Amino acid sequence: MAETNDRNAHLRSLRPTYNSITMLDGRRYGGRYSFDSNQVYSIPAKDWDDVYDSDGKKKEMIELIQWYVSDHFAHQLPRILELERYYDGDENIHYWRSGKGPKQADERITSGYPRYITTIHVGYELANPLAFGYSNPEDDGDTGEALLDRIKLFNQRNDEAYHDMVMFKNACNTGRAYELIYCPEGSSEPQMAPIDPNQAFVVWSADVKPVELFAVRYYAVNVRDETSYRIEVYTKDHIFYFKAGEDPASGWTLDDNAEHLLGSVPLIEYSINDERSGIFETQMDNIDAYDIAKSEMANSQEDFSNSKLVISGMIQHKKQPMTDGNGDFVFIDNTSGRFTHEAKDKNGKDNKQAVQSLVDTQANTMFLKPYMYHDANGNKMFSSTSAQYLTKEVNTTDWKTYTDEIKQQILMGTNTPDLSDSSFAQDQTGEALAYKLWGTDQAQASMHDIFKRGLMERVKLLAMQWAMAGKKDKDPKLVSPPDYQNVTISFTPNLPKNDDKKVELIGKLLGTGAISDETGQDMAADVTGVPASMEKQRMGDQKKRDGGDTGKMFKGSLADFQKGGDGDADSSSGESAD
Repeated sequence: MAETNDRNAHLRSLRPTYNSITMLDGRRYGGRYSFDSNQVYSIPAKDWDDVYDSDGKKKEMIELIQWYVSDHFAHQLPRILELERYYDGDENIHYWRSGKGPKQADERITSGYPRYITTIHVGYELANPLAFGYSNPEDDGDTGEALLDRIKLFNQRNDEAYHDMVMFKNACNTGRAYELIYCPEGSSEPQMAPIDPNQAFVVWSADVKPVELFAVRYYAVNVRDETSYRIEVYTKDHIFYFKAGEDPASGWTLDDNAEHLLGSVPLIEYSINDERSGIFETQMDNIDAYDIAKSEMANSQEDFSNSKLVISGMIQHKKQPMTDGNGDFVFIDNTSGRFTHEAKDKNGKDNKQAVQSLVDTQANTMFLKPYMYHDANGNKMFSSTSAQYLTKEVNTTDWKTYTDEIKQQILMGTNTPDLSDSSFAQDQTGEALAYKLWGTDQAQASMHDIFKRGLMERVKLLAMQWAMAGKKDKDPKLVSPPDYQNVTISFTPNLPKNDDKKVELIGKLLGTGAISDETGQDMAADVTGVPASMEKQRMGDQKKRDGGDTGKMFKGSLADFQKGGDGDADSSSGESAD
């Protein structure tokens, strides 16, 4: 998503003033941003119940929400926009007051690490879509088939795989992500959409286990160079739509009031850690230092290219008669010593022809000649000549050591693998690769659990909507709301694949009888590209045609794959593999 369409908000992320950011001042959350830049909003649930009005007109409720909008706009928005700028490549080096002179090189080079770090983590976790399952520990016969079918259809219609990647990307960048569950006008079928983190916030209850009391989305609308704001307030049963002028926290007028059937606040907050910090946020000082180091090296190289030529001595050059702008010759008057156009002086003597040096500054070669001068005692002295460029020594070895150290700190501090490491390109064992990704796995383990809270809240809202809509439409296939608690969600890391070894492992497991044919089909789905359910159907159809045994055919197919055969099974079996 774009950083923001609100110019005033963008400029406020460049504190203290535009184009004067002080790099590495150690005051990211001190003098630069306030202590409230990443605080969780929470109030006692009773305080909210006392002011809540389902009509959206109660003065006390509007004033409370306006205070939160004002606080978010003033204190939290600048931090979020800065983090989004870094992901977009618009790092603070672009706004650094470097103190360079007008004739000095002043390059501003960004590292690109924020986008690299986020992209690696998002791809590692969600390049493979989430797997939704169902497990009821109290009833083995409860398969949750009806709920899973509805979730599957919902995911398909809402491009869930891409949507989840956007949500995880936003959470990695800013420490939080927001998702809106809604029903289009005239429909009871829910849909979902990501909401930019710089446009939304949630207010929680102050309970030991907090719940969402209400959520707000506010955004700028720019038309004909005039900016106004729209504010949407989401509660457990209503959505209020307000309009405001140039100040998002005052002058509200209620534009619409809609009721929903989700049974809870439909704007869901996601995060990847309890601190709600971005994945590269703790390394922003190192990123700034890296940007400065790269930029200063570029400046040194550019200044070298524009270095000054110092000539000590005299240049041997040709001379030609001097002319004025009209092409007329110029002379030196014998009596006054001044330039004149007269060829003779007042006494009738010839004036000396004025000459000028003809020096070709674009020439590749210059001829220098020694010259004579007199010292203080009147003795004749001769001076040799020299020409050289005035340059600065650059210790590239120390510079590379410094930048490499910063780079390692950035990647280590964010648990991001260094794919530029040449060993990643080698054919390594799974165990060796696992050690390289060990740090990433440790960080992702906690990210899974925290991010999954938002996913489960999504499933809850969907189940509630389907149940309420089913009751309203008297649908006998309605899904009971408690079912959502038994839904399971699994992450599948996107690791480098070795299909040959995986097929070999599946064959060995099937041969020992340690797993069922169905489990083997599940494991082989990544290799064949065919879902296990579809493969089971295909093999069942072939069994009917050929009268063979499904399990033997599956094992034979795996054996053929390992041998690199043409797909035919062993002739002794009397069967063929599809």
